[in-house]
Amino acid sequence: MSLNEKQLKLLNNLEEDRKHINKKLYSAGPYWDSKTKKIVFWLKKNGVYNFRSKNSGVGTSYTDNYVKDVRNEFNFKGRLASLFTQIPIIKAIFSSQVNITDNYINALIKSEQINFINNPKVISLISEYNIDDSTEFGCISKFKFNNKEFSMHYLHICERMDNINKLFNLNNISSCLEIGGGFGSNIHLMLNNFKKLKKIIYVDISPNLVVGTEYLRKFFKESVIDYSDLRKKKIFNFEDNDKLEIICIPPWKLDKIKCKIDFFCNSGSFQEMTAEQVKNYKNIINNNFNPNFINLTIHERKGKEGTLTHDDINRIFENRLKYREYKSFKGNRVIHYLSTK
Repeated sequence: MSLNEKQLKLLNNLEEDRKHINKKLYSAGPYWDSKTKKIVFWLKKNGVYNFRSKNSGVGTSYTDNYVKDVRNEFNFKGRLASLFTQIPIIKAIFSSQVNITDNYINALIKSEQINFINNPKVISLISEYNIDDSTEFGCISKFKFNNKEFSMHYLHICERMDNINKLFNLNNISSCLEIGGGFGSNIHLMLNNFKKLKKIIYVDISPNLVVGTEYLRKFFKESVIDYSDLRKKKIFNFEDNDKLEIICIPPWKLDKIKCKIDFFCNSGSFQEMTAEQVKNYKNIINNNFNPNFINLTIHERKGKEGTLTHDDINRIFENRLKYREYKSFKGNRVIHYLSTK
């Protein structure tokens, strides 16, 4: 199933405008540069249908899909070389390996399902939060509890959200800005649970933004305002009412919105940017939005080689943020935060 007319227009608008941005501040890094080219190809070929499955090349690295067939991860040269796998004897060998990989994925998911349904923290989160409609678009990383299916990815987000909620009481926020919103799952979960929240700015790079926009549109229909509606506007803002608005924009449009927000969040992506890019976002956030609360989730306190550490990020935010960590329900995993509370 390919992109419909509206989705294709959105993708083309984003890709055309991306050619003219300040690449030093708003372009994806080397890792994502290769990924985005591949995502554009598969979006045009297969659309957003089942992007959370193991047979799609659309969602790798920012969604909860699995890679069953490495050919779905190739750009042009790789796809050209992979034509050799269609030679009958090579095809038979390669198909056999894909089937083995498929079996490993199924076994991994089954093991994870057992862990989730027997984890007291998981059961507690399910009882406390609304985690409805978490398995749309072909999600296979899921488990069943009390005859209801739940995305494993959503439970990890819910755990993170629960930690943040204890710091900020998210029931009191009415507006939120998220940079690096992935495929929109965090915003979806927040809107399912915090009814005062009505004004959202969701920011991500192209073409990931297309997937996130369509994902959120599935649940929130006309409340989603996509880039095609905004690209020609020099300044835009929320309406002065309690109507739900979800503004979906690429990073180069962020400075065109000027409004006060209650809460700014980012999960992981600041560590993968340059210090100059993070400083630019910090300045835009302070000058245009002046948030009451800030929470940054980071992968690791020290950071991997070539990424920013928590100290690097905090220095950019003028050492205003406090470091916190919570043990996750999954093994020895620790969730790290930098926040204003």
